[in-house]
Amino acid sequence: MHLQVRLTPKLSPPDVEKVLDQLASAGVNLQGIGGSNVEFGGELALVPDHGQEDRALEVLAAYNPRVVYVDDPESGLKLCLVDNSPGALHRCLREAAAENLERGRIIRDLLIGVPGDDDGGKIPVHIYSEVVRTPQSLSGSEG
Repeated sequence: MHLQVRLTPKLSPPDVEKVLDQLASAGVNLQGIGGSNVEFGGELALVPDHGQEDRALEVLAAYNPRVVYVDDPESGLKLCLVDNSPGALHRCLREAAAENLERGRIIRDLLIGVPGDDDGGKIPVHIYSEVVRTPQSLSGSEG
């Protein structure tokens, strides 16, 4: 199961290094990290090694993390496993953009991880998208 742990790395003051220190001290290994504006109020996105998800959530509880799952179509999280070749990332992004257009979403951030044992040597790419207010996304929700 592929997932992301998303959090705002701010207890006081904002500090990504402290988040990573806590995970390292607890022996949690990461397969990927990404996000945007991570020390300016944005979210840090982490992918713990398989089997270490619960430990990561326990360690990061003070940050009120939330989990988004690749296999939940409403989460906005898409996973591509890409080859290390020209155009592979572009194909993944093009597919995500087409899906987003249909769902009224835009890309918030990308996370590019390291291949794991169960990824067949391919590079995991997480694309996290959020709903935007468009006439299409609002149709049927207002009366």
